[in-house]
Amino acid sequence: MGRPSWSIKPMSYDPTKLNHLEILSLLASGVLEYFGRIRAGEKDPFPYPDPLIRGFNQLSIACALQNVERSKRPKGVVEFVETWGKLPLTKWALKLEVAGYAFAADDCLIKPDLGKPTQLCQDLAQGLRVLS
Repeated sequence: MGRPSWSIKPMSYDPTKLNHLEILSLLASGVLEYFGRIRAGEKDPFPYPDPLIRGFNQLSIACALQNVERSKRPKGVVEFVETWGKLPLTKWALKLEVAGYAFAADDCLIKPDLGKPTQLCQDLAQGLRVLS
C-alpha cells in the first residue's frame, strides 16, 4: 500500500482579526454558566464552560497580539474569573476595541463585592448590543 495523502486545509480563522465584542460575549456567556453551576452546588465547575474556555483562549491571543507582558495576562480560567472578571474593563491589561462603545469606569463582568455576574455580563451573554 502506498502512503496516505494528507491535505492541509488553510486556516479559516484569522487570529489577527479578533472581534473584542465577540470575545466579551463568549467570556460573559461562560461566566454566567460558570456561576450557574456554582449556584447549583458544584464547588469547581470543571470542565469549564466551553464559551469561557473559547473566550479565554481568544483573550490570551488578543493579549499576545497587543504585546501585553505575560506576567500581566491571566494564567488560566480560574484566575480570569477571580481577578480579571472582577476588574473594570477599562483596567484590563489590553485595550478593548468595541466600535461605538466606551466602557464606563466601573463596567465589569463580575461584581467584585458580590461575586456574581453584572447586568453588563448578562447583556453581553445575550448578544445584546452594548452601544451607548
